[in-house]
Amino acid sequence: MSVKKRTVSCVSEYSLTQQKSKFIALLFPCADEDAFKFNLNRFKSLHSKAGHACYAYQIGNPIQTRANDDGEPAGSAGLPILGQLKSHELINVGCVVIRYYGGTKLGVPGLIAAYKTACLGAIQENEIIPYQAVQTLHVVGEYESLMKFLSIANQQKWNVQYLSSGTDPMLQINIAEESVPLVMEKLSLFSSLTCY
Repeated sequence: MSVKKRTVSCVSEYSLTQQKSKFIALLFPCADEDAFKFNLNRFKSLHSKAGHACYAYQIGNPIQTRANDDGEPAGSAGLPILGQLKSHELINVGCVVIRYYGGTKLGVPGLIAAYKTACLGAIQENEIIPYQAVQTLHVVGEYESLMKFLSIANQQKWNVQYLSSGTDPMLQINIAEESVPLVMEKLSLFSSLTCY
C-alpha cells in the first residue's frame, strides 16, 4: 500500500436518492478511533430514524482501516466506502453513509453503487489538503529553561501546550515529523531540559 498523503479539512455532506432510498454521506477528518466514534454517534443521533449508518475509516500511523455494513448485505456498503477513501489516498478520514430505506430493494450491485457514489460525492464536496504526519514530544526540566524554550517554540509557531505533570512543569509539542530535527536542535541549547 502506498503512503497516504492527503486528508480533508472539514465535514462535507452529499445526498443522493436511488429508487426512493435516500443516502446521505458525511465525510470528516478524524485523528483517531475515539474521534471517529464521537462523530459516528453524533450522526446516528441526528438521523435516528434512518435504517442504516454504514461507515469506513482510515486513521493513524501505521494506517488502520475499518468498514461496517450496519445490517446491509455483507460487503455491500462499508467496503465500497473504504474503497473510495483508499482510491483517493485519504488518511485520518472517516465517512458515514446514512440510508433511509425507500421501500424498494436495490440488490447488492445497487447498494454497492449507491454507497460508493455517495462517498465519492462527499469527497468531491470537501477540500482535499496535504496530510502531514504529526509527532507529539514532551519537554521537561527546570522552569526557567523551559520558559526560554517556550519562547523559541512560539517564535517558530510550533503547536505547544504548557502542562503541569505533578510537580514538574512540562511542554507538549505537536509537530510535523519533518520539523522534529529542528526541535531537537533548539532543545540541545538547554542542558537542563529533556525530551521524550
